[in-house]
Amino acid sequence: MLPTIRRLAPDDAAAFKALRLAGLLDLPSAFGSSHAEECDTPLAELAQRLAPAPDCAVFGAFERGQLLGLAGLRRERMAKAAHKAVVWGMYVAPHARRRSIGRALLAAAIELARSAPGLLQVNLSVNADNTAALALYESAGFRAYGRERGALLVDGVLHDEILMSLSLRENP
Repeated sequence: MLPTIRRLAPDDAAAFKALRLAGLLDLPSAFGSSHAEECDTPLAELAQRLAPAPDCAVFGAFERGQLLGLAGLRRERMAKAAHKAVVWGMYVAPHARRRSIGRALLAAAIELARSAPGLLQVNLSVNADNTAALALYESAGFRAYGRERGALLVDGVLHDEILMSLSLRENP
């Protein structure tokens, strides 16, 4: 049975922080941020980031009250880029993987993007070696449009990222 997928609210800040930090430790090459950069972020600041907004959200997968996965969507803020949104922070706890939780989280983010007036595309970047994530994104309709070589430097190792985009227009 699939866990409940819902938008996180300010009251979810502690659970969000715990799972986000776990993800940053578990897969440091999957995120642009690091555990060291985020571990001291106050819960009040995170609660503010989780406040309801029409074109950005963090979705969570919950099972028996436990947060198992995350996926964020945020609209670009600059006027010339506001037709785009970005999927960020996608993570599913190791014990909950291979249960279609990532697929459900991604679907929730895409549904929000489709409902936001004026959004025409959703972008993301993914570690080039993360074949499972690449397959998930491709199955959801994302297409690669580039590769950033050496996008992240983690523990002295350079990691490439695949840049992907999903058109929200009827006839892309």
